[in-house]
Amino acid sequence: MNGFVNLLNFRDLGGIKVADGRAVRPRRLLRAALPVGLSEGDVSALRGYDLRHIVDFRTVEEVADSPVDRIDGVTYTHIDIMGENEAQAACPKFWMELFEKNPNGVVDEFTRTYKEFSTGQTSTDGYSKFIKSLCKAEGATLFHCTAGKDRTGYAAALLLRILGINESDFIDDYLKSLEYQRKIHSTHVDKAKKRGLSDEQIEKMGVIFNVNESYIHAAFQAAEETYGSFEGYVKDGLKLSEGDIAQLMEGYLE
Repeated sequence: MNGFVNLLNFRDLGGIKVADGRAVRPRRLLRAALPVGLSEGDVSALRGYDLRHIVDFRTVEEVADSPVDRIDGVTYTHIDIMGENEAQAACPKFWMELFEKNPNGVVDEFTRTYKEFSTGQTSTDGYSKFIKSLCKAEGATLFHCTAGKDRTGYAAALLLRILGINESDFIDDYLKSLEYQRKIHSTHVDKAKKRGLSDEQIEKMGVIFNVNESYIHAAFQAAEETYGSFEGYVKDGLKLSEGDIAQLMEGYLE
């Protein structure tokens, strides 16, 4: 899929339509899971997108455990979206332990984490830095976390909403991670059986690896409640000026 061997959950946001008839420029905004262990073909394919920048949303601990592959001529920026206080929310072990203690609590915890994306100071500052970096960027930017579904998923939805993409369309992009996550989930089923989980528990366990549009809605609702409106969130939370928005529109819409 997409010509990649070891770059998972990849997609180009190009082509997504705006209500006024414009569309996101292709080969500018790329999202993916962790770019580690890339094949020569993967690197060649990324060069075909005119990749110039990689933005990594993972925690300090995640980066230390699995540094991304460096590509000649491509700049790398680390923006820790979670921060030290939220580092556990990026840890698969945390989610598995939470599931085993309280399977029904996983959705609540994901919802809380997404609200933190839009209202927490570390996350808000991080997403602000990311979006501002795009204003003057040339070529393509690849942004990622570990699975490319939550921190990256919110970043894509946020950016697309700022660009004027309809909600149904940025939600469609967000939900495309489900196909990749189902593959990840299947690799954990055997491990779960060996740990003694029942078939019912294993079925419920899928929530850890899924994405859910209610999470995005919860994040935006929290932002609107905190800042009065989405526009208030963009202006006062993300601190994006009218000039920043104009640059984004000019650079990423056609």
